[in-house]
Amino acid sequence: MREGHKSEGIGKKAIWQGAALLGGAALLSKLIGTLQKIPLQNMAGDEVFGLYSAVYALAVMWMTLAAAGIPVAVSALVAERSAHGDEQGAQRVLRWSLGLLGISGLLMFGLLWFGADLLAGWMGLESAAPAIRMSSFALLFAPITAVLRGYRQGQMQMLRPAISQLSEQFARVAFMLIALIWAVRAGWSSASTAAAVHGGLAAGAIAGLLAMLWVTGKGRTQKPVIVRSKGAKMTFSSQGLGASGQPIRIVKLPETRRALLKKIVGVAIPVAIASVVAPLLGLIDAFSLPRLLQQGDVEAVWSLAQYGIYNRGVALLQLVVMGAAGAASVLVPALTAARARGDEAGFAERAVFAMRLAWWFGGAAAIGLALLASPINKALFSDGSGTAAMVIIAFAAVGGTLQAVSAALLQGMGSLRAPAVNLAAAVLLKLTLNAALVPAYGIRGAAAAMAVAYATAALLNALSLRQRVQLPAPRLTVAWRSTAALAAMAAAVALTALGLGALTAALPTRLAALLVALPGVAVGAAIFAAALVALGAITPPQWRELPGLSGSRIDTWLLRLHKIAQRPIKTSQSQEG
Repeated sequence: MREGHKSEGIGKKAIWQGAALLGGAALLSKLIGTLQKIPLQNMAGDEVFGLYSAVYALAVMWMTLAAAGIPVAVSALVAERSAHGDEQGAQRVLRWSLGLLGISGLLMFGLLWFGADLLAGWMGLESAAPAIRMSSFALLFAPITAVLRGYRQGQMQMLRPAISQLSEQFARVAFMLIALIWAVRAGWSSASTAAAVHGGLAAGAIAGLLAMLWVTGKGRTQKPVIVRSKGAKMTFSSQGLGASGQPIRIVKLPETRRALLKKIVGVAIPVAIASVVAPLLGLIDAFSLPRLLQQGDVEAVWSLAQYGIYNRGVALLQLVVMGAAGAASVLVPALTAARARGDEAGFAERAVFAMRLAWWFGGAAAIGLALLASPINKALFSDGSGTAAMVIIAFAAVGGTLQAVSAALLQGMGSLRAPAVNLAAAVLLKLTLNAALVPAYGIRGAAAAMAVAYATAALLNALSLRQRVQLPAPRLTVAWRSTAALAAMAAAVALTALGLGALTAALPTRLAALLVALPGVAVGAAIFAAALVALGAITPPQWRELPGLSGSRIDTWLLRLHKIAQRPIKTSQSQEG
């Protein structure tokens, strides 16, 4: 019995380690993909940056459509068959999924390649056609890679998919930088430069596929000889050993080919619908902003540059939301386990703490980015263009983090539809607000629309959560302590920025901005964390639930600060007593 529990514990540990490995690789991959936009803007300028951002949003949408959720279906169906020892059944799922996605990828490639001029016309960016065609080559490889990753994940082999994700991103960024340097030195046009840079999508897709196909030769075991026969149900029976000494297993196929295809598509479509919604937010901007900014006598080149300037703030916002989503994904297993045990009170308590973390993270990021928008803009993107829009986008960080965390909570409850529907409503609102605000206010109107859209998605997710679980009412004491901590952080960041700004005034603009931005971010984070602990907004058991903090040096420092802050409270209580 003990050995059984031990093996079960080891199995669960391996599953969580694999999930953490894959999640970490995905987070690092997205981080690299976001940061690579900075050298692109620095070297090629806002016009190329805007063109790249518009086509990239379109390419991501088409790659999502080509995959159509089938990798998730592959992972689930392969895991089901592997659990029963049906390796042949798992490979059958793989073969048919590869066929489906191979065909869909080829169709999507054809639509993008031959429809590039039409799509560019709809976007109001005729110069985008070459970049659209170049991005279409990734569709010949990315869907197949996605199926192979799903197959490995279904077998609980997370290392290969993680390596594949990182290989894809490193190859994409490396190709992009080489092509960018070549194009800038050769003096290529904006359209040609954007097209060359988008070749990185195909290079990354090929690298990811090669990583999945790479054979190590390890872990090969003697497989049983499978005698296949048709039948409505799956049965297994060992029939001894064959002539070669291999075990023989008779397997009745669980379903026909048509039934298997229906099962794959049936699992894939709901996941596909949920997956497609998230890229829609960027796609709405890509199709609406360039056209809306071109109204009147405005030139297309200027509107494209403005769209690129707008995407400076969007890139920083994506970093914040991505960090919140990564942190939320770590909390989901504990939430799921609590719900599986029937511990509704424990689930509600953890859900409230997760949402509180989202408020803190989003609020701190919003205030910090708004106060440091000018130095951050100059340090990362070489000038202060669009600083006002960046300040407005900064406040989208609150809604963005709340949306990401609440969506993770709903998914932990098994609700995949609600976050997708809520985000779809926010996308429609974003399109409406773009049409209303951009003609009058330019990219600042688009930034305000982004903030409102994310806030709407977060609010709808919160309402969906309240319908599914009884959450305790917000505590006034936590609210004022959190507000006080944010106020202390804002004051510290503002004073730091003013002081360092005066000290670095004689230095080159970009260096001076960097010397203001980096210490400002560090001071703000430190003061906010210290204020939360000192004011009692967060307790030791709560912060120790965060990954990596329990037993660390930071844990020791926070515990000392907590004890120091509690001394005056205990003294006053003893005097009153």
